Amino acid sequence: MANRLKKFFKEAAVLLLLVVVTSVAVNLYKTRNTATGPAPALSTVSIYGKPLSLANQQQPVLVHFWATWCPVCSLEHDSIDSIAKDYPVITIAMQSGNAEELIQFMRQEQLSFPVVEDDDGLIARHWQVSGVPASFIMSPSGDIKFVEVGYTSELGLRLRLWWAGRSG
Repeated sequence: MANRLKKFFKEAAVLLLLVVVTSVAVNLYKTRNTATGPAPALSTVSIYGKPLSLANQQQPVLVHFWATWCPVCSLEHDSIDSIAKDYPVITIAMQSGNAEELIQFMRQEQLSFPVVEDDDGLIARHWQVSGVPASFIMSPSGDIKFVEVGYTSELGLRLRLWWAGRSG
């Protein structure tokens, strides 16, 4: 019985390691062309007319690219809304309509995170984003510390924000 249990845990450990390695490899592939190093300049106005900027941030910042038509993005909306209460967040709505349409969408979904309209995809191209959702975590010094493409849990984003604040 002890040998069977030992074999089970050994096989489970190997399987877990394989899943982690595969996950890391897939994420590296998905983020291979996105912006890295110092964050691209971002100084703009939200759909509500509020100025938003990455300059002079004192804590980590989440820049999140999403779209109203993206089903995976909708799974993250509540997480982004929650994170925006604790950290600076700038979200970029790609090819999702004009400001009025986005305001209506935000009201309908009962969301309050800051949104910038990027209907022409210009900001996304500047950040080299080719798919949504895409999340960039910046350190207070303005360097991109983490990039995630695809679904990311709230806990995962919060841990990355926490780490970016510790690592400069």
